[in-house]
Amino acid sequence: MSSDDAYMAFLNKANADSSEGQAQTTQESSDILRTKTVDSSLSIPKPLKNIDAYYVSDTDEPFDPVVLKWDAAKDDTWPSIAELASLISESNDLSRSIESLPLTSFDPKDQYPEVLGAVRAAAAENNPDATQEAVELKVYRIEITTTRIEYWILALHAPEKKIVGLRAKAVES
Repeated sequence: MSSDDAYMAFLNKANADSSEGQAQTTQESSDILRTKTVDSSLSIPKPLKNIDAYYVSDTDEPFDPVVLKWDAAKDDTWPSIAELASLISESNDLSRSIESLPLTSFDPKDQYPEVLGAVRAAAAENNPDATQEAVELKVYRIEITTTRIEYWILALHAPEKKIVGLRAKAVES
């Protein structure tokens, strides 16, 4: 093969239709797992609306409110990992990507007291039987991809049969 042929092959490749790669990228992005944070029939509690905090990672994302219908909250019953997965996604594989974390693992340097306080306030809102100090928080780590992670800080709101909290998206490389 002559160098002219190699050069011509290079030029043809450089001038090829670039939309071919875009179609593949669009398909790949539609395959990325998406999680639901708010059930459309529920309103977001005021303490979760007013939060102005960012989770520090490679991308510093804001926290998103979480409000999910959960009838067993009236009995102070937390969802299992599989039940949580079905609440937030239609993917059957998600439960394998969820792990429960101790609160200290999520916030070892006490960077997010405002976040934790907002979740506690949302769980105690309109709940005469709850005080913010007594609200139990749970943290879940969900691996969306090898580098995309979501952290969910959740609490039960028994009177309104729901789960309230905040979700943080993170990129961990």
